[in-house]
Amino acid sequence: MKSIICTLIFCSGLFLTFTAQIQASPILDSEVSIELELTKAEIFERESIKYAKLGNIEAAVSNLKGYIVETGDFDILKNSNYENISKTDGFIALRDKYQTKFNISSFFYLYVGLIGLFIAFILNVRRKTDRVANALIGLFVFMHSFFLIHVSLYLTNFTFSAPHTLSMSTWLSFLYGPVLYFYFKRITENYKFHKRDLLHLVPTIGIIVLFTPIYLLSGEEKLQIMLGATAYGEHPYLRPITIIKLISLIVYGYLTFNVYRKNVTKKGTQFQKKIHLQKTIMIIHAVYAISYSFYALVIIQNVFNGVVFNVQLFAMTALVLYVGYIAYSNPKILVGTMPSIAKAVVKYKNSGLTPSFSMELKEELVALLENEKVYRVNSIKLESIAQRLNTTRHNASQIINEHFGMNFFELINKYRVEEAMEILKANNEDLNIIDIAYEVGYNNKVTFNKSFKRFCNLTPSQFAKLSRV
Repeated sequence: MKSIICTLIFCSGLFLTFTAQIQASPILDSEVSIELELTKAEIFERESIKYAKLGNIEAAVSNLKGYIVETGDFDILKNSNYENISKTDGFIALRDKYQTKFNISSFFYLYVGLIGLFIAFILNVRRKTDRVANALIGLFVFMHSFFLIHVSLYLTNFTFSAPHTLSMSTWLSFLYGPVLYFYFKRITENYKFHKRDLLHLVPTIGIIVLFTPIYLLSGEEKLQIMLGATAYGEHPYLRPITIIKLISLIVYGYLTFNVYRKNVTKKGTQFQKKIHLQKTIMIIHAVYAISYSFYALVIIQNVFNGVVFNVQLFAMTALVLYVGYIAYSNPKILVGTMPSIAKAVVKYKNSGLTPSFSMELKEELVALLENEKVYRVNSIKLESIAQRLNTTRHNASQIINEHFGMNFFELINKYRVEEAMEILKANNEDLNIIDIAYEVGYNNKVTFNKSFKRFCNLTPSQFAKLSRV
């Protein structure tokens, strides 16, 4: 009987021990899992230190990179254990890849980007100008500026400290071409948008949908993408986006050039300053598009430095600074005068002036200005022009608004300044500015200087010096 009791007690003890082990096993497995996870990072760290001391640079750097990818800890690059390999090319390359750094180019891109954001803001708060044209050119400047800021953050490795900057400018990739195209159409044709124009936004909507899951990730998850530890790679969808953007730039560049060419053909020399602005923007954008084609071949191989990489960035900075200069010095050229013409059309809708008679009066007016040079009379008025045309004051005003895109005084000043410029260019000796002012129709030097600078962005004296040079 005693032996039976002992046997039962022994079996009970075994059962309790087995049960306890079963209950404890998940905790042990969890602890082992955590230990293994920590050990993986620790192994990388231990191995990198070991190989660094042995002078095996390649193995040390490889393990060090593995540790950074596992932990996101970049401070290890400052560890004194790597002092003996700190000046080697492999370690320097790793440090340049992950540690925050600053240089002249990244500072310049950041500086121009911030200036561009300010310019975009100023363009959209100007009054008495075409708000649609302002919005389009403002958006065009904003996109370039925002991209320059993003590039600056990337070049300084600040993106690792702020992982939410991941692909922050990518959603704008397919907007560059359409925005410039519609800006040109607006300032040259006073283009009105239609519902079908929303089709141009389809690629942009597609890229936003594609990147929304990435944008919604946490900072830690985005950092893992930046470190190349996920299926996305370091730069999500880099190749297809680069190729599609290049195609977009080419297609819309062609469409924009057609709008520009048609504008030059239709307007002639009457809008020389505006045409010059458009031509300059076209050239800079063409340089950007061409350089981007080479840039695309480079970045799809994950190379983000060198001459090819920087050329298209310099084209961007040039465009931002040039538009900023024009926006400051002569904003009316930047946003066009077509809206005022549209208002004139409404104003004169019921005038009864037929198209054929309108063209006839326009040709007579041009003859008065170019052949008889009536603008030289300093007391010239709209009424006297109307009398010479044998029409009413109202019709004369309509002709000037519809065919020249300006009012009477602007037209007179335009011809006066253009003749003054010809006089200054044709004479190498010093001329008395007031004499030129009197000759072209002004009765005082102050008004002459003010009108001249408005049309030329230079004073008569400055223009004369440049002409002599």
